[in-house]
Amino acid sequence: MNDAPMNDAPTDDAPMDGGPDISIVLATYDRRHSLPRAIASVLAQDARFELIVVDDASRDGTADYLVTLTDPRIRVIVADRNAGPSAARNLGLGAARAGIVAFLDSDDAFLPGRLGVPLAAFKADAGLVCTLSSAIKHDRGGAREAVIPAVKLAAPAFEWALICDLVPVEATSITVRRDAALAAGGFCERLRLSEDREFLIRLARHGGAELLPGLLWEKFWDEGSLSNDWAKAANGLAAYVRERPEYAGRYRKVGAYLATKVLVANLRLGLWGAFLRDLGALRGAGLIDANVARLVRDHRDVRRYRRAMSGTAALRGLAGPPAEWR
Repeated sequence: MNDAPMNDAPTDDAPMDGGPDISIVLATYDRRHSLPRAIASVLAQDARFELIVVDDASRDGTADYLVTLTDPRIRVIVADRNAGPSAARNLGLGAARAGIVAFLDSDDAFLPGRLGVPLAAFKADAGLVCTLSSAIKHDRGGAREAVIPAVKLAAPAFEWALICDLVPVEATSITVRRDAALAAGGFCERLRLSEDREFLIRLARHGGAELLPGLLWEKFWDEGSLSNDWAKAANGLAAYVRERPEYAGRYRKVGAYLATKVLVANLRLGLWGAFLRDLGALRGAGLIDANVARLVRDHRDVRRYRRAMSGTAALRGLAGPPAEWR
């Protein structure tokens, strides 16, 4: 890779004299068509920042475009080989000079306030290690607002909310304290799906989170996005469970719910071949077995619980998993 040494970052949230208040890590691979939009959305922010663009060995002319950028707030890292989004983000995280780090996927864009609002939240509460922000999402059906409630979650509640998928997690939503992110080990480089959620589960051991209801970023539909590749959902879930074995252990009900969601989607779409393939993968991961009645019951229990806990008041009172699920 090409960049300055990575061992000169500050050890707390205060920037070095004249340094940035926040670092943005933009990992990209073969997104030359959307990368200028993402970068422009950062340059329009009203904050003292540095933008670290990590080119994960793109093959589509991304490198040629990046060498044309002259804004001094932009730093470019070129990876030696394509190693996936987690490895690329970890390169940027290691190079960040600010104590607060935000992430941006190259097919997304920031909206005004994306940096300033989280910075104010971190300044107001030293116990926060993460903020998650709301978005405008553009897909085949048009634009919609994906607003999360204004809630603070203590560390145990934050961890459980992530495990049970009570709060949405996408990389561009995430802002973290750099020291806590490094202490948590960064993103798991073995994962290419759900790597952001798995990272935050480990991060939650270091402090709480604040959910920000303001619309601070945009997600754009991209046919080539990893998150849109439904064919890989079961294998992605199986890989995720290898990193988080509690889904096949003490939180088996939640693991069964996540697995049956994939299988039910296959049936609704009439994908019988995919259903049989995914059935084998999810059984091999220890998420499902031959007890169909229990799978149906677990799915219903978790679905009811998630609906009951989706409101602001319920999330504010969240302490952890139900006693009978532990």
